[in-house]
Amino acid sequence: MSKAKFVTPKGSAVWPWLSNPDTRYNAEGVYKTDLMVPKDQAQAIMAKAKEIFVEEYGDKALPKAKWPFEIDEESGGVRIRAKSAKKPVLYDAAGSVIKEDLNVGNGSGIKVSGVMSTYNAGGNTGVTMYLNAVQIIDLVEFGGTTFEPVEDGYVHAAPEETKGNDAAFDF
Repeated sequence: MSKAKFVTPKGSAVWPWLSNPDTRYNAEGVYKTDLMVPKDQAQAIMAKAKEIFVEEYGDKALPKAKWPFEIDEESGGVRIRAKSAKKPVLYDAAGSVIKEDLNVGNGSGIKVSGVMSTYNAGGNTGVTMYLNAVQIIDLVEFGGTTFEPVEDGYVHAAPEETKGNDAAFDF
């Protein structure tokens, strides 16, 4: 199994699960994030993934390889995926460890570091990226938003409750 350390360029977080694991498809939970990076800045990571894949399986296996990234034709960027069973260490922009949990949300500016590794499982061969640490450069917190009132806007009025709901069961 070929491995290589990586650090991504700064990108925009997409559906990050960094303080709490995603348990939707795995009861033990998975820490993960996708990262949108400009295509020209993702070239080095994509080349490194190809290099370790070819080192392990050879050029002939390339057409069937599974990658931890995909080119997003709409944005022109590359969406990189990283995951881990272990909680990643979070760092701030100055490189200091963040001790408390943060609600890192979509659009946060982050860098991801870890190890990429080849795999061969269930007839599939490819490269996966294991998430070890995340540097949070621009935090966009996940959570509810409070709105200020807007003058002359729509105001919802709850319907009046009907008394004697027997009309709904008129036989």
